[in-house]
Amino acid sequence: MSLGLRVRLSIMMFLQYYIWGIWLPILGLHLGSKAVGLDQYQIGWVYTVYGFGAILGPFILGQLADRYIATEKVMAGAHLVGGCLLIATAYATTFWPIFLLLFAYCNLYMPTMGLSNSITFRSVGEGNQDLFPGIRMWGTIGWIAAGLSFTAYLSSADRPELKPLFDLVSTPTFRDCLRLSGVVSLIYGLYCFTLPHTPPTRVEHDTVKVKKSAVLESLELMKVRSFAVLVVVSGLIGIMLAFYFACEGIFLNAIGVPEKQVSSFMTLGQVGEWLVIGLVPLAVHRFGVKNTMIIGAGAWALRFGLSAIGQPQWLMIATIGLHGFAFGFFFVVAQMYVDRAAGPDIKASAQNLLIFIIYGLGTIVGSVLTGYVRNYFSVVENGKVISENWTGIWAGPFVLTLVCIAIFALMFRDTAITKKTVVEGDPLLV
Repeated sequence: MSLGLRVRLSIMMFLQYYIWGIWLPILGLHLGSKAVGLDQYQIGWVYTVYGFGAILGPFILGQLADRYIATEKVMAGAHLVGGCLLIATAYATTFWPIFLLLFAYCNLYMPTMGLSNSITFRSVGEGNQDLFPGIRMWGTIGWIAAGLSFTAYLSSADRPELKPLFDLVSTPTFRDCLRLSGVVSLIYGLYCFTLPHTPPTRVEHDTVKVKKSAVLESLELMKVRSFAVLVVVSGLIGIMLAFYFACEGIFLNAIGVPEKQVSSFMTLGQVGEWLVIGLVPLAVHRFGVKNTMIIGAGAWALRFGLSAIGQPQWLMIATIGLHGFAFGFFFVVAQMYVDRAAGPDIKASAQNLLIFIIYGLGTIVGSVLTGYVRNYFSVVENGKVISENWTGIWAGPFVLTLVCIAIFALMFRDTAITKKTVVEGDPLLV
């Protein structure tokens, strides 16, 4: 693999997650600010948008990329239109416009996560999967850069020498997490046209049989019990991921972290991910897919368990770093396993099946539950939240993660998936 190609793919991953890293961690603070003023239920529902976006969008765009249009062109169109939607959302101040605009945006953005993985796997080739974590690591760096740069941007409002500039434009606010990510999305959309040409893969099919859609063929992989267990457990873990994104920024602020510093502190998770993700190939070779993913899920359980303690502040901040083991050893390994399992002409749809389960169903359930759980463990007077019981809030994800680990350990087998396996079932499990 040439250095130039690796650099191009790394820039793709950087921009892919830089966009998300600006608006997702800060959105809750923006929605709860005086300028918008949404309540806990409404914020919880807004956070379901990227879950809904991972349900319909991935299968439509995945089908287009697998069967009809080059993947890089599908991504370019999604990010160009998506950038406009993000900028429009920044100027919405009530629930329904915000919800509908972000709903439309996420139906374009969420599929591109799977498509960027598909472009990378196609570019590195079947025998070079170990190169994927090193390229995907630049997505983590992009998320870190997003958090740090947005924190610096917000802090610039306190610098007197910049006041004349802000008088001409506007003072930095949480709303700008949407405006800035929209601008970057437009830039990324143009960059997508420079990515390696990744046309639909043509595979010879039996002339007697009608060629199935890529979506249906990817769903057939669920006949293999190990694959099905991986997908279902990933969806349950996705519920906890939704808790993290919807609650962590508010939790940090509740334990004394200044609002303007929340974004930079949350990048500690991606710093940990950056340090860990390079170890993924080594861990898979040493421990196997199953044990590596159990380590990842175990890091999540430890993190939620420590967060339930709620103190001291330094420990609560330090637990964010466990996100690196949790994400790298669980989700990145799951993406590698799915690519290995999928046929050459359904790889984009198979990756988006995983996105659909984790960021779709898991996110919707988790985000909706977040609003109800936070309200249940809150003290409210005259419609205003006085305090929240964070021990109770974090206890649910902690217990559910332990259940996921037990299910995965008992039912998943790290076996190769072949066409014969899909037809007849996993011989080690049935």
